Amino acid sequence: MHKQAIERIGRDLGDLLASHDRGRSLDEFSRYADDPIGFIRDVLHGEPWGRQEEIAEAVRESPLTVVRSCNGAGKDWLAARLALWWVYARGGLALVTGPTERQVREVVMGEVARAFRKAEDLPGELYQMALRLGREERAGILAFTSTESSKLTGFHAPRVMAILTEAQGVEDFAWEGLLACATGAQDRLLAVGNPLVPSGKFFEVSRSEGWKSIRIPATDHPNLLEGREVIPGGVTVEFAERMAAEYGEESGVYRARVAGEFPDESEDALCARSWIDAAVERWESGELDGRSRLEPMVLSLDPARFGPDASVLIVMQGPVVREIQSWTKKGLNETAGRVLTKLDEVGPAIVVVDEPGLGGGVIDRLAEQGVEVVAYNGGRRAELVPNPERFRNRRAAAYWMLRQRLEDGELALPPNDQLADELTTIRWRVNSSGQIALEPKDRVRERLGRSPDTADALAAAVWVQEAAAAPVPSAEIVWDPTGMFTRAGDWALS
Repeated sequence: MHKQAIERIGRDLGDLLASHDRGRSLDEFSRYADDPIGFIRDVLHGEPWGRQEEIAEAVRESPLTVVRSCNGAGKDWLAARLALWWVYARGGLALVTGPTERQVREVVMGEVARAFRKAEDLPGELYQMALRLGREERAGILAFTSTESSKLTGFHAPRVMAILTEAQGVEDFAWEGLLACATGAQDRLLAVGNPLVPSGKFFEVSRSEGWKSIRIPATDHPNLLEGREVIPGGVTVEFAERMAAEYGEESGVYRARVAGEFPDESEDALCARSWIDAAVERWESGELDGRSRLEPMVLSLDPARFGPDASVLIVMQGPVVREIQSWTKKGLNETAGRVLTKLDEVGPAIVVVDEPGLGGGVIDRLAEQGVEVVAYNGGRRAELVPNPERFRNRRAAAYWMLRQRLEDGELALPPNDQLADELTTIRWRVNSSGQIALEPKDRVRERLGRSPDTADALAAAVWVQEAAAAPVPSAEIVWDPTGMFTRAGDWALS
């Protein structure tokens, strides 16, 4: 089974690092099946400290464990030894992955190698990216980068432990692939990493009730508790003090690297996670509902077709997002039909559609049904908003107004993990012309693994509300093929 799996992964095992010709029988290790701490101490001659013991016990008891920690807490040291415990004491297969080859090969598998050599009597052959137990087909270690983990979908063994190192950087599809491998009642998944960004799968599972979530702050480490280097290579008092002096104890860097906690936002993130959480609380409490009832309804569509991106429809009234719909792999006629269905349901509304690409086709179909549409093009000038010269383009203006509403507590959002991840992932800067600009969408897509479709639809809805309130002369909205819109009056609906 190892040969077939390795062929599926499509890489070499790497050089042979060590082998023990006269290793003990696997049966001798079975007494540690429910005692990972005993195995690490007695067999691997390691000495875990208190929070490492807590993690080991959690892995023994819980199918899903996630650990967010400070720098130098020894999470990879422990992950490597838990992999060996799983192989020898549980007779299982350990799958180890991470975002870079260096992290997997040198850090985690390096720790596996150190523990394997120190034990001296463990049977098997250790390679740079695998541990093989001769003819044993159901136990061993297989390591690979997370970009390759999708190849493991459908790969199963009686007992599987999947380990994700530097889990913050592991792509969503890799999480899904490994979760698909660890489906048995006895299987385990352990994710460890530094909590660098308050978005993505690592952040999501750290807050999920379905996962055993453990946080390790530097203040819990023996080196800080005793004020000296008890564990060589571990986090130090000097490191914690240096981070506090350089960045401040309230900074995102200190929170992630020392406190083992997710920062409220990245340094250049468009939106803080706390703003979004507060907006969800306002939605759930109905705090802004009274202010929304007198405002016009807005339907904002960001359309997609048959690719991986989703079509998203935002229903918004004043400061309240009433509904978020999304769908994939639908043609333009069906997408336009969903907008018409929602219009029938909510009554008169301003309809705004992201115009570039597929949007023009949707606009044409809606126009055929007598629907007046505002065409939104984020690449155009930021006209019809206060101080348009401040912004690189309309997209930057729309997102900045969205950011301001969230920061000021003037928006209520329904719970939506995709939207929250997108808003905290998008970055902004001031360009050489002194304008507020957003990073290219391709970079957002690289980090998210998808296009920020939900955030785009929301930004367009906010922009059209702000543009509607701008003081300009005369009567109704008219869409023209250039993508600009003209009007001779205000935006009041008749």
